[in-house]
Amino acid sequence: MSTRRDFLKTTAVLAAGAAIIPPVFSINKGIKPKVVIIGAGFAGLSAAYKLKQKGCEVTILESRGRVGGRVFSHPIDKDENLVIELGAEWVGASHERMIAMCQEFGLELQNNQFESHLTFAGEYSPKGGWDYSADWKTKFDKIIKDYANFREADKKRLDKMDWWRYLVNNGITERDLQIRDLLDSTDFGESIRHVSAYAAIAEYAESSEKNEMDFKIKGGNSMFSNALAERVGEENIKLKHKVTEVNQADGKVDVLCDNGTIFSGDNLICT
Repeated sequence: MSTRRDFLKTTAVLAAGAAIIPPVFSINKGIKPKVVIIGAGFAGLSAAYKLKQKGCEVTILESRGRVGGRVFSHPIDKDENLVIELGAEWVGASHERMIAMCQEFGLELQNNQFESHLTFAGEYSPKGGWDYSADWKTKFDKIIKDYANFREADKKRLDKMDWWRYLVNNGITERDLQIRDLLDSTDFGESIRHVSAYAAIAEYAESSEKNEMDFKIKGGNSMFSNALAERVGEENIKLKHKVTEVNQADGKVDVLCDNGTIFSGDNLICT
């Protein structure tokens, strides 16, 4: 049985277009290795897609009644193609393989920084219709640039002050503070009244564009899992098949599901 680490190594090689498949998935002339994959999330679907391209027979077992794993897009306005992500939400600039596969599948990545509809504090703003003021952008840039000159005493002082108080002390307007609070509390998972000013400044000053998580897939991130599933083939994905037991013997693996079905293979990937 292949471990998760083996899977990650293997798919990394496959994604790079290597001509040689590692021994665990070696293909003898005229024989197609059978690989059973547990989980129809991005990892399981990607593994199946890459292995199928290399000539393997794949079967994905998924306990849910859908593919996508922790990625689940829910449409809220089909006319405007608006969706809400109930699971994993962002694609980062550093997710090079993800971006490459989106291009391969013809999926559009949208930069959502200030390009989302916003309903906040009883006020609606269309996409592109809300942003920080020019004055605050200038002030914020200076705050971040000054980080390089912080002494140890400055860091300790700022660590004792919350981010909200620091922003107010530095002249942020009420509207800019509302946006800052909305975005930062989402990032930090906590009210900015409970985040130290030093931690917040350091987060922005030490970050880079490669760390930005601003992209979403147009139509919802489930578009990616659906594209993978289409290429893997519906006949190779068994939904509502909860795995209850795995047995290995004589170089083979048998996977038992709660409905009594048994799937056999040469290798197993558990995601």
